[in-house]
Amino acid sequence: MFFSRPAWVLTAALVLAPAGVTQAADTIDVVGARSVLVQHYRKVAKLYRRFNALPAEDRANLSLHVVGREQPDDKPLHSTGLHLQSQTGAIPLTRAGSDDMVFPLSDALWEENPPLMATLAPDHYIRFIFQIAVSPPQADGFTNAQAQHWLKQMDHCVEDIVGFVFAFLMPDAHKLTLTLAPRSTLTVTEAGQSRTVFDNTATTPAEYTLRPQDYAADATFHSTQPLQQVLIKLPMQIHADMKRKAA
Repeated sequence: MFFSRPAWVLTAALVLAPAGVTQAADTIDVVGARSVLVQHYRKVAKLYRRFNALPAEDRANLSLHVVGREQPDDKPLHSTGLHLQSQTGAIPLTRAGSDDMVFPLSDALWEENPPLMATLAPDHYIRFIFQIAVSPPQADGFTNAQAQHWLKQMDHCVEDIVGFVFAFLMPDAHKLTLTLAPRSTLTVTEAGQSRTVFDNTATTPAEYTLRPQDYAADATFHSTQPLQQVLIKLPMQIHADMKRKAA
């Protein structure tokens, strides 16, 4: 299976299709590469389809980033040459400089069910983790009410998939992880008073995790530069592995 057995329930609950999922990936040369079978299209695509069937209000502004690394050497996903070997040719599922998998959804590929191929040594595999991203209406900040709404959406998505009883037994989502641009500052305004929450003085992006529940209901968060990413921090680590399979 694509997903590791201990985490299958939560994995199914948290697979949310990314907004840019149909964007073209960069071209890679797989001619002559020693590619091996790691999965088939439908095994991955059916989880995206399951999410698309959820109530629109539960998944609005949420998206999934499936982030992979080659293990055990912790190499970039792009180094694996992960691709779909379709009837029309190789379709790359990676981009240089990014560990996000780019997975195309189409009825034609569903019917064809092409293999996913990668260049992996016998003892190597691809470890994927799932990151739930939010698309804030404003790029440079958000209100606490918006943040609380996103967390509730995440909880509703889990309940939609696994049911109320299982969702009740799972921890709720309580935190957001923000990626701040270099040389940017995050401030919060509560009761008309502003203060610095995090100051990224570095020349590279930096992450900051916050609990909206720790701030006043009327709080607003603002960054001096557009936020590079807003993620819902999952209450437990969810991962999936792709390994060499028999043809």
